[in-house]
Amino acid sequence: LGWTQDDLAVKAGLSKGFLSDLENGKRGISADKLFDLARVLSLSLDSLMENTGEQSDPRKEIEIPASLARFASEAGLSFRQTLMVLDMRRQIIAHRSTTKSDDPDMFDWQRFYESVREFL
Repeated sequence: LGWTQDDLAVKAGLSKGFLSDLENGKRGISADKLFDLARVLSLSLDSLMENTGEQSDPRKEIEIPASLARFASEAGLSFRQTLMVLDMRRQIIAHRSTTKSDDPDMFDWQRFYESVREFL
């Protein structure tokens, strides 16, 4: 990307000192700030955390399952929170040892949200 640490800090809405501490392992990062970094770098949360460096297309359409959209509306989740819940589920499914694919419209989003809420 050719960005400096200052460039990344400005684009992600973070301080340069915070990024420096994060890079040197002196600080942790909240899910919200991690989401901001992933968005700015056009990376999925999974690739950012694995440090694979694979960029995703920021214009890629994301299909939100109808059942998740209903739950998010009822629970008052923001669009960002809804995307984070969906991304967390996809990451968990991707790391399963079985290849069985779950139907996202038959998924218990409320139960899943309650189990991951503290990480959002």
